[in-house]
Amino acid sequence: MNYIYDVLLNFQKEYYDFFEWNKNDNIYHIRKIPIFKINNHEYQNIKKNIVKFDQNFLNSINLKTEQFKQNNLSKLKYCFIISNNKECFAIKLNKNGISINKSSLLPSEAEDILELIQLEKETKLNYQIIKQKDPKPFKTRFEIENEKFIYDCLEKIYKQNNFQKLNYLCLECFNQEEKNIITAYTKLKTEIKNTNQNFQKLYNIFKIINQK
Repeated sequence: MNYIYDVLLNFQKEYYDFFEWNKNDNIYHIRKIPIFKINNHEYQNIKKNIVKFDQNFLNSINLKTEQFKQNNLSKLKYCFIISNNKECFAIKLNKNGISINKSSLLPSEAEDILELIQLEKETKLNYQIIKQKDPKPFKTRFEIENEKFIYDCLEKIYKQNNFQKLNYLCLECFNQEEKNIITAYTKLKTEIKNTNQNFQKLYNIFKIINQK
């Protein structure tokens, strides 16, 4: 098993390129982590979908990743890096072998990995796709996170059956009131998907509401 040493990782539910890392993210300073070179087809499957690895693989990587933490070393259970010889990223699995978090790498560290595995043979990983992710138009991390924030706020208001607030939001966004709570909710929910002026209005309103 090959390892790379001294890298920074930023595990998130969604894969983000290094330039979308936030200053408040929990960055892992990794002392060492296993690397596997695989073919491009498998690489893309694992990168784009939620997959589950078999128990044998889970056992083989268990506690093989070490992290610098407060001047000490701690071990992480199921983490590793894969590469298709062109790019690479890190994965964290849960106890059932399901991919739950992914991380890009800093460009210089990715280059080191690609150089290290250049002459290595490909490894066959045993996994199955358990959930295919629908391809979506490109959105930045900022847009994705703001969209989720607005959606969660809207869901909360709808579940509270607060028609007054929903009607106010419709008036702000569409310049007209709605007489039906379901119609108001549906129109606003559809509008969240569009990164436009109304999206920004909703975001600003919910930010103010949540600060009170």
